[in-house]
Amino acid sequence: MDIRELQSTKYLKKEDFPNPVIATISRVTKENVALPNQPKKERGVAYFTEYEKGMVLNATNLKRAAKALGSDETDEWVGKKIVIYVDEDVEFGGEIVGGLRLKAHRVTPETRTVTQRTGGKFDDMDSDIPF
Repeated sequence: MDIRELQSTKYLKKEDFPNPVIATISRVTKENVALPNQPKKERGVAYFTEYEKGMVLNATNLKRAAKALGSDETDEWVGKKIVIYVDEDVEFGGEIVGGLRLKAHRVTPETRTVTQRTGGKFDDMDSDIPF
């Protein structure tokens, strides 16, 4: 067993996302993310309906989320979908360490097809027309 599996954290980390996922924002809060016995460090934290843990939002991810979701107001992000993925080129402290990034969820022909088959807006067009 990898030791990272034995280390619990309060927030989502890159190891939680071996593949990109589409997640639905349930709320965004401002929290003290500092380690115990460290000075207070308040950051935005996004929570998703699909996960118990939140994702700490650094300045880059705040800007990416605002652009992807079309608003600088986090209250307007609730209920919207966004893609969470690992960018291996994220730098921290002068080192390339990888980290979580956000990007817009785009509807593709594949997702439209799934919507059609699973009861999306096109489902009611499937009728027996005799011609």
